[in-house]
Amino acid sequence: RGFLPKGVYDKSVMTDELIEMYLEPWSTEDGKHAFFRNLRRLNKEYTQAITDELSNLPHQTFIMWGDKDPFQKPEYAPKLAEAIPNAELIWIKDVAHWLIDEKPDEIGEHINQFLS
Repeated sequence: RGFLPKGVYDKSVMTDELIEMYLEPWSTEDGKHAFFRNLRRLNKEYTQAITDELSNLPHQTFIMWGDKDPFQKPEYAPKLAEAIPNAELIWIKDVAHWLIDEKPDEIGEHINQFLS
């Protein structure tokens, strides 16, 4: 519960209701196992292990990044975009990690533009 608000720039967005929505899938025994598997995958060694493969992605890639993200540092975004051919990086201003919760309309517009 204390971790989730750290992922938003606008703290008013992370309501108790939204926190419950995020936590609900992790509340069962299977969910807890999945959660810890996910945490182990956050180790940068997993990302570094596939870095060379990113240059082989054959399709367009759309990257959206919150400019205030405390979890995935903003300086990582250009590196990722450079590593992937045909990647487009869009900065979302004044949002952190849970950018879809902070600016859902803007995120939706960007996705629609990319897909069209």
